[in-house]
Amino acid sequence: MDSLISFVTSPAILPWFILCAVVIFERFWFLPTRLDPMTFVRLLALRMAERVCPKPFVKTKSASQKTPKSQFWISGALAAFMIIVPNLIILLIFREFVYYPELFDAVILYLCIQFSSNIQRFQHIRRALIAGKKKLARNLLAPMVLRETAILSDVGVSKAAIESVILRFHYQALICFFLFIVFGPITTLAYRLCYELHIVWNTKIETYSEFGKPMAKLVMLFQWLPIRLNALLTVVISRGLKIFAYVRRYRPATSWNEGHGAIILRASHFALDTNLSGAVFYNKIKVRRTKYIGQGEPTALFMPNALAVINRLLFVNLLLLLLTCLIINSLTIYL
Repeated sequence: MDSLISFVTSPAILPWFILCAVVIFERFWFLPTRLDPMTFVRLLALRMAERVCPKPFVKTKSASQKTPKSQFWISGALAAFMIIVPNLIILLIFREFVYYPELFDAVILYLCIQFSSNIQRFQHIRRALIAGKKKLARNLLAPMVLRETAILSDVGVSKAAIESVILRFHYQALICFFLFIVFGPITTLAYRLCYELHIVWNTKIETYSEFGKPMAKLVMLFQWLPIRLNALLTVVISRGLKIFAYVRRYRPATSWNEGHGAIILRASHFALDTNLSGAVFYNKIKVRRTKYIGQGEPTALFMPNALAVINRLLFVNLLLLLLTCLIINSLTIYL
């Protein structure tokens, strides 16, 4: 019994038990939007951008002068620094005085992986589509996506909801799992804050097309490895040996600079064998994206298949992260 307790509480294994406990707890008791601290972070990011984001043109006595891109980048980087770094330092110091640091880590992780509310909204969208309440489905979808939803058909709403819930699952959950096990809770919180700023200062929004680039680059750095690993894992758990056909067709090893959203949607399309991606409208401007062709367009009846892939990917991720902890524990003992 003593050996089992020492194994469970070992520094290399304990984070995995914390992760599992938090994942289960969050699935049944997630925070409503009004109580989610990340909502305050998004509001703070908007207020900060209003104050420090440069205007595209600066009026002088002679003419209007275009603001250089470097000024946008510097302003975006400094704004993010002022929001993120002081809070991380305070929490890092506070953690040193906490009597149960493991409980503190669990709370931090719980705040970072708030994802189950997206599943709940996804289910509401599906039920609205089945009931023929297209306008309600569009209104429910609107907070989940940046694209325009008023012009979407039933198939468009279904496809957008599937894409959104899959992307958010990777960005808000799986990457946080990976960072928590490998780097700890403070790094996980740093990523989550960067991700929230990136969402608010999205480079697809004209105002933040340059201002948001520092956060976009930093978030891409955090996501680079876990996104690629989970894209391959998505195909393996859904299509098995067809992973070899996927690799031959798309050559993911050569996609060093490819957008992470494209990588996830391509793997998800292959796993679900349905059409994903395609053209979208942002501020009434049509943006063409690569369309991944499957067996047909997803509908409301198809939407549970996306949740099935998410649940399988969650389970396999937890098992692989346990293996990672065991490897770390073995290296700690023998080195």
